[in-house]
Amino acid sequence: MSTWWERRRSARLTELAYALELFGAEPIEDPGVGELARSAEDLAAEYRASDRGPVVHRTGDLLEQAAAVLHTADRFRGALIPAVNHHLRCAATVLANARTCLQTSAFPIADAAALPPGDGPGRGSTPGEPRDVKASYGPARPGPSAPS
Repeated sequence: MSTWWERRRSARLTELAYALELFGAEPIEDPGVGELARSAEDLAAEYRASDRGPVVHRTGDLLEQAAAVLHTADRFRGALIPAVNHHLRCAATVLANARTCLQTSAFPIADAAALPPGDGPGRGSTPGEPRDVKASYGPARPGPSAPS
């Protein structure tokens, strides 16, 4: 049983190292929990010190939260591998939230008032007007005939 937990921990560490690379961390071969925690902490400091806006600062806060979770996992030093895996999974969730935070700011949702009529969220003549679902699928097609 412990072999499965150890393989899972190694896989999660690799996933976390890759996730941190997406935020700009240096690639780490054979990452350890402490190394990942320090890397996340350094990235968090860079993101919070940035002047690129509140979304980047929020991402920095999430990176700091991930670093704290990784430091907690590092304190176990492999003694309770299931608990370490739990904390690694929590850190992965926080990093996924941070990535989503950056992605939503990179692709903002269009303002419905700026769209031409018929292209709004409800595809009605005015923004916010509910659309006719049947009309969006085209004319009704005859179905199979009922048995006599």
